[in-house]
Amino acid sequence: LPKHIGADRLIRVALTAIITNPALLNCTTSSLIGCILQAAQLGLMPDGAVGEGYLIPFRNTKKNIMECQFIVGYRGLITLAYRSGQIISIQARAVYENDRFKYSFGLNEDLEHIPASGSRGQITHVYAVIRMKNGGVIFDVMSKDDVEDIRRMSKNPNGSVWVQHYDEMAIKTVIRKISKRTPL
Repeated sequence: LPKHIGADRLIRVALTAIITNPALLNCTTSSLIGCILQAAQLGLMPDGAVGEGYLIPFRNTKKNIMECQFIVGYRGLITLAYRSGQIISIQARAVYENDRFKYSFGLNEDLEHIPASGSRGQITHVYAVIRMKNGGVIFDVMSKDDVEDIRRMSKNPNGSVWVQHYDEMAIKTVIRKISKRTPL
């Protein structure tokens, strides 16, 4: 185990996750233990509360059994990126229709966002920016349509979390996307 995760703490967190989501007890023992070990190897807590990682039960239709899957949360991705030692900062923001926003990709990439004062209107884009210790900058932008494509693929696209916290879910989506190009 990593130094910051003791065995007792990991066991308590895993038991709490199981109590919170009893469907995990229907998963194969090997998949559940494997997911807890995977979380420990990454140094992430699989509690769901902090958002670093989640223990998710799912039906393996090929084997006709319930299995556990460890899903790294967007906060876990941020934790891993900072832990790489190569990141200075990670920022993600939502852009609204009354904001001033422009960006370009290519040889001279550029991003400018000036939030409107007063009513900002509806969300139009989200973006994430990562500043590297070597001076490099990585950024990615997603339009609302891009976010909607991801939302439609989720297991519960019309769930309350997307309805009540759309902006935060959109920001989470762009962080997940940019993490594929980030040292972890």
